Amino acid sequence: MRITQTDPCRRTSSRWWPACLLALLAGCATRERDEFVALRNVPAESAAWGYGGREGRKLVTEHYDIFTTLRDQRLIDSLPQAMETTYAWFQHLAPVPDPPRERMPVYLFADRDDWTFFTRRNFPQKAALLTKVRNGGYTEGSTAVIEYVAHQVTVTVMAHEGMHQYLHHCVRQRVPAWLNEGLAVLCEGQRWDADGLRGFDPWFNPARRNALAEALLRDDLYPLDELLRINAGHVVGGPTRGIATYYAQVWALLLFLREGEQGKYAEGFRQLMAALPDEQLEARARAAFVTSDRPEYDMGTGLFMAFISPEIEAVDAEYSRFMREKILGQR
Repeated sequence: MRITQTDPCRRTSSRWWPACLLALLAGCATRERDEFVALRNVPAESAAWGYGGREGRKLVTEHYDIFTTLRDQRLIDSLPQAMETTYAWFQHLAPVPDPPRERMPVYLFADRDDWTFFTRRNFPQKAALLTKVRNGGYTEGSTAVIEYVAHQVTVTVMAHEGMHQYLHHCVRQRVPAWLNEGLAVLCEGQRWDADGLRGFDPWFNPARRNALAEALLRDDLYPLDELLRINAGHVVGGPTRGIATYYAQVWALLLFLREGEQGKYAEGFRQLMAALPDEQLEARARAAFVTSDRPEYDMGTGLFMAFISPEIEAVDAEYSRFMREKILGQR
């Protein structure tokens, strides 16, 4: 489940401007090469669909059943191309040998009332928690449920939650939070034009970049050892290091593993991605603990040790240097 954060640059207090300015400057200075080009001419079927007395549409694509109460026809028409491009990006990030055997349901509601009604009706035992999510959405089991807020917010939420949904369908075992959420945040970097979704660029994520810049300037990061063990629920309500820092750091961690240190960890990360559907994945994580002096097992740390490096403190130093160079422009 995603907890949506506002962009720090939208805050009015002047103390946020240095972080935002540095983040924007660093973003311009470090634009990366990669961009995943969108699909075009995506076939889709459309039919009338209604919910709670509201008229809507059901859009059927190769991999999705999209149910929506949106009224903006141009936005509705963009959904099949956007979702199928998003699915192709999921496969690029986390290729799996067995794709979903059935289309994945996505509900996109035009307003909060419909979203809340659907949530309480379909997930009554978790509704009290789920309805606390503001301006966003959630994935529960095989279903993604999104509240439309504004285009720039909603399309990133759909991709973020869509990755959780994809992993639920394709990886039938637990994926540690740092990897699950990190992959989801890599799906937020989207570029749109007048014709719809143009492509994915994992480096293009101003909100996460700004949050990370603030944390770096405060010198208030999660140590890698801690980041591998916790999830977003552990940091809700914390005094200083907030949930925004957590999501920003897992975003940066996956960028680091894919590209940092001249690709030093890229092959290990590729092997981890390839091993996700493996039923022996947790056994490999536990085996990494056998040869370590760590007192208590956790899968997130075990997988990192097995596929990336057992020298977590050394990697942390490299990861910190990577963040300061890419986000703050420090060498």
